Amino acid sequence: MRQTIFWITLGLGVGTVACGGSPKPATNPSTSAATSEPAPKWDDSSESSDNARHPVFSSSSPPSAANDQGWKPSGAPPAAGSPAPPAQQRRTDSYDKEATEVVLRRAARQVKDNCGSAKDENGKAAGPWGKTVVVVALGHNGHSKGASIGSPFDGAPTGRCAIQAFSSLTYPPWAGADTTVNWEVDIATPKDAK
Repeated sequence: MRQTIFWITLGLGVGTVACGGSPKPATNPSTSAATSEPAPKWDDSSESSDNARHPVFSSSSPPSAANDQGWKPSGAPPAAGSPAPPAQQRRTDSYDKEATEVVLRRAARQVKDNCGSAKDENGKAAGPWGKTVVVVALGHNGHSKGASIGSPFDGAPTGRCAIQAFSSLTYPPWAGADTTVNWEVDIATPKDAK
């Protein structure tokens, strides 16, 4: 904190010296309008060629959206006469495919990394292994309502593991009806079962 105050004080002192000494006292604009001197005009004719090449330091009008330096002002309004870009509207009657697929891919990675070594009642990883499809029930409230898997994985430890990975997903909700998604998974064969 002390260091910050030091730098602010130093900056004000240097700025005061650089600007010609002590600042003028503030005046009320309504009473001194007739007696005050006119404000100096900005003269950009003496602009250095170095500043002319850098739009950030240039005193000319704001640069176009794509100038020769590739600089684009952020949050700047569109140029006069150009139409405003259309606002992207997300559909609310169906699920957000992009955001939901991120969650589904994560669950599929969990299946591939973990479910191949799921053990049966005897403590053995007995499979089956390979690629299959998990049918995921997506609730419109943003939570999965369960999953199912086809034969021969149905009822097997590897299949139960895959169903569990997809049964408690969270994703953006939507206003439409619930839906189902078929998602391919790979239940990898564990190294000790080969």
